[in-house]
Amino acid sequence: LRFGLTGESTGKMDGIAFYSYGHLSFQKHFFAYAYPRIVNNPSIFPRYTGKERYFGRTGETDLAGIGYENDWMILQWGRGRQSWGAGNGIQLAISEDSPSYDYGLLGLDFGHLRVRYFHGFLEKETEYNRYITGRGIEWTNNNTIVTSLSEIVIYSGINRPLDISYLNPISTHLEIEMNNRQNDLGTKSGNGVWQASIDWLIKNKFRISGNILFDEFTIDKGHELEDGEGHSNSVSVRAVWSPIVVKKMYTLFFTEYIKVGTHTMRHQNGYNNFVQRRRPLGWQHGSDMDQYRVGLHLFNDANIIAKFSFGSRRTGEETITIDPYAPYPHFQEVPFPSGIVIKTKFISGDLQWWWKPNVSCMVGLGWLDSDKVRQDFSFRIGFNIYYPGSFKL
Repeated sequence: LRFGLTGESTGKMDGIAFYSYGHLSFQKHFFAYAYPRIVNNPSIFPRYTGKERYFGRTGETDLAGIGYENDWMILQWGRGRQSWGAGNGIQLAISEDSPSYDYGLLGLDFGHLRVRYFHGFLEKETEYNRYITGRGIEWTNNNTIVTSLSEIVIYSGINRPLDISYLNPISTHLEIEMNNRQNDLGTKSGNGVWQASIDWLIKNKFRISGNILFDEFTIDKGHELEDGEGHSNSVSVRAVWSPIVVKKMYTLFFTEYIKVGTHTMRHQNGYNNFVQRRRPLGWQHGSDMDQYRVGLHLFNDANIIAKFSFGSRRTGEETITIDPYAPYPHFQEVPFPSGIVIKTKFISGDLQWWWKPNVSCMVGLGWLDSDKVRQDFSFRIGFNIYYPGSFKL
C-alpha cells in the first residue's frame, strides 16, 4: 500500500498529483489493485484523461480491478490498458501510453504456448457506444524467442449494447462481420487489425523486436487495385545492444523505426477508429507518420536511471491525432506521408535519482525543431515522495 505526492514543472506549466497505489493478495491466488490520483493540472501528467472540475482540479482511477491467477491461468476484471506487441515503446495497435478503459481478461499458459483474450468498453462518444476486444496466441521456447499473432477489434453503434458474438475468444472479426452474426449488421459496425510480432534475444547481448500490422489488405488485383485502392499497414522494429561499459551499471544502446500508414487505424465509420477520449490507443504520435530514433539507457540496481535519445519524425496531414473520430475520406493510395509533411527533429534526456527508497527526483531536458514549431526547448523537474505500508489478510 502506497500513498504519495508527485510534482512536476516543465518551465511553461506545473502541477501536483496526490495518488495512492494498493495491491492486495488473498489466499495466494486472488488479488485486487487500485491506483487513483487527484491532480490540479490534467495536461501535465501522462495518460491522464479525468474530466476537469472546479478550478482545474480533477481525479480519476487509472488502474483498479480484481482477479485470480495461478501457474497456468489468469482471470481479471477492472480498469487499465493492454499493450500487445514486441519491444518497448514500439507497440502499434494498443499500448501503455493509451487512456485506461474497463475490460475483462482471460489468459492461459500451456508452457511453450500462451493465449490471451480481453473484451472492454471504451467510451460513449455522442450517441455511439464504443467497445474493444482482442485475442492473441503466443509461442516461446522459454529462452530466446517469443512470437505471436493477434487480432484487435473496435466495434460501435448508436446505443449499441455489448455484442455477445465478440465474447467468443476463438472467433474472428471477419467471420462475425461477413456472416452477419453481430448485433449491428453490415461491414461498417467494426474495425479489425491483425498483428504479427517477434522478440529474439541473441547471445544475451543483442535483442531484436518487430511488429507488422495489417488494417486493410487489398488482394483483388483485377478490380480494387485498378481503381487505385491500396493496403493499410504499419511496421515497427527495435534493436538493442547491451554491452558492459561501466562496472555495476547496465547499459543499453538502441535504435528503432516506426511507420504507421496514412489510413491505418481509421475506418469508414470514424467511431471505429483506434482512439479513445481523442487520443490514440496505440503509438502515441498517431498515424500517417514515421520516426527514426537512437538512444542510450544507463541504470544500476540501486538509485539511478538515465535516458538519452534523439531522432526525426515525419507527419502527414491525415494523422489521426488531428481529427480522431473522422473516417478516412477515401481509400486511394496517396504519397506517404500525405499532403503537407511536417518534419521534426528532437533530442530528449532524463535523469531519475532515488535519494531514499521512498523519495526520488527527476530532471529532464528536451529540444524540438520542426516545420511547425521552431527551436522549442523544454525543461522538466519533478519529485515523488510516498509512504509505503503493508498488511496481511
